[in-house]
Amino acid sequence: MPITLSSQAVRRTALAGATVALSVTVAACGASFDAQTSKPYQAAEGTNAQSGAIAVRNLLILASEDGKGELHGAFVNTGQSDDKLVSIASAPADAQNTSTEQPGSVTFTGLKATDLKAGQSYTIPPAGGTPVTVTGGKPGQMLKVTITFAEAGSLTASIPVLTTDHYSPSPRPDAESHG
Repeated sequence: MPITLSSQAVRRTALAGATVALSVTVAACGASFDAQTSKPYQAAEGTNAQSGAIAVRNLLILASEDGKGELHGAFVNTGQSDDKLVSIASAPADAQNTSTEQPGSVTFTGLKATDLKAGQSYTIPPAGGTPVTVTGGKPGQMLKVTITFAEAGSLTASIPVLTTDHYSPSPRPDAESHG
């Protein structure tokens, strides 16, 4: 016995098919090479950077208004061989960007050359260790720093200075611009 559908069932089936076709078409519009979902997104306040096999994750400074603070972040060695975090220092301001000069007296103290074992991470401040103190960065600034590794080489990045309660204030007039 042949199966016959009522005209209402045929319309519902056609409508369902059209809905599926339309949803596939609309979804395909957002799936191009430039789709927002294909772009990196950093949900953390800190800076992420990469030098060779060393990944720097969520690097930031928590500081008070008087410019005294601590460095926070993680270094992950994704490589097959050990490396060493040699130093973190204030980088010179861009010659092209003279209107937003970085403060000249930002210092990092308490950081010792640290082994970065292959496949492991190192957190600053280390658990039970001495924090890396930063003097001269005020909340709302972006400080340009150079991070040097023994094998991976150096990288320069801008890291944010937040308040000690992790609040990200509006950028200061003397903050580095990223335009």
